[in-house]
Amino acid sequence: MTSTATDRYRAEARALNLGTAGNVIGAIAALVFYLRSGSDALLLDGLYTAVMAGAAVIAERVNRAALQPRSRAYPFGASAQESLYVLFRTLVLLGIITFAVTSAMAKVIAYLQGAPIQPVELAGLEWYFGAMVLLNLWLWQVFRRSWRQGERSSDMLRGMAVSARIDALISAATGAGLLGAPLLLGTIAAPLVPIADSFLVLVLCVALVPEPIHILMAAVHEAAGSSKSVSEESVGECRAAMDPLFQVQGCELIELAMLKVGRTYTVVAYVEPKAPITARDVDALRALLEQTMQATLQTQVLAEVIPTAKHPYASVKS
Repeated sequence: MTSTATDRYRAEARALNLGTAGNVIGAIAALVFYLRSGSDALLLDGLYTAVMAGAAVIAERVNRAALQPRSRAYPFGASAQESLYVLFRTLVLLGIITFAVTSAMAKVIAYLQGAPIQPVELAGLEWYFGAMVLLNLWLWQVFRRSWRQGERSSDMLRGMAVSARIDALISAATGAGLLGAPLLLGTIAAPLVPIADSFLVLVLCVALVPEPIHILMAAVHEAAGSSKSVSEESVGECRAAMDPLFQVQGCELIELAMLKVGRTYTVVAYVEPKAPITARDVDALRALLEQTMQATLQTQVLAEVIPTAKHPYASVKS
């Protein structure tokens, strides 16, 4: 790795190690208070945080691999491991949400059928929720700061930051809901107090679903090699940067193809030379393009220049 890549890896590894420690503490606390209180919302919080802790451990290893240079084993780099990691972690989170919804619905149905519901023990929970909100807000800032310092190139850190923010919201909403439920006693909503915990889980799950699905779709686009993995804004910036480059080199840009996998962009420029060029000229043009794209995108780039007189998609139906 270059010195810049090494510094970036160390900063990201430090953030991920802090995330592991913080999430292990949070998961243990959530599960201990779940056993003490019997709250399904705390179980959801604990499982979510436990996944975050395990994800941070795996992310550190994936992060190290993603920053390694190309090799015979990984001729296009190992950034695809990032996409697979994000895909797997998001599927696990969606699995936890599905489990929580199923469990909460079963409890609501049982209550409506007359089954007794064990009341939630609220003593001491205010301290737990306060501590968890502060812990997760701190982790959110740690991941977010590291992601920004890394030129916003790491989808893993972005995902960890989003998850820490979600975890803080889970803790805050769960605390407000559980601790505020007794206020409903003596009102028209009093019959709902025994299952307030389950309703709270359902509301949290509905609120949680959009973000993981958004991250999941982005990871699927990357894993599938779709052009949707790159924003139109990034494509426009790259085209604007390479047009004058090719003009100076005596080439016309026919088509630009871009993919993003993990933190690495693959940029393929199809060009028509205005004069005969040699293999050495193509090599020099490729190196210049890669340097320009790295400066434009501020992350790892694999660039390729393909001289051609024919549009690459001329025979492809849209």
